[in-house]
Amino acid sequence: MTVMFLDDMMERHRSFKYVAPTDVEVKYVYTAQQAIDYIEAEHPTQVFLDHDLSEEDIMVAVGGKSSVPTGMTVVDHILKMDRPPMSIVVHSCNGPAAEEMVARLKEHPAGIKVLRIPFPHLMHSMRESRKT
Repeated sequence: MTVMFLDDMMERHRSFKYVAPTDVEVKYVYTAQQAIDYIEAEHPTQVFLDHDLSEEDIMVAVGGKSSVPTGMTVVDHILKMDRPPMSIVVHSCNGPAAEEMVARLKEHPAGIKVLRIPFPHLMHSMRESRKT
């Protein structure tokens, strides 16, 4: 099983490394383009997506525009794929954007398993699962 984790914040990468299962290979990426390139080349089993990939992306939630590709850019790419990742966790804390990402992904005809778990809750649940 291969896993890809997209987030622009280094501290979130460090946190995820602490709780990630030790029996899986995790590819850590920071940009939408890195995520798209990895998904196309490696076909990971599970993908973790953030929406806001720069500080200015927070403005998108209030009707602004971002000049940086976001997690939604990755979602749009996945929607065009014949063979998408079969499990996607949207861990963005940007509620409106995360809900839109999930709604779009659920429309894919391949029947992708999609969950929305904000990052703090994701870390808590993964820590708990490591204890068992």
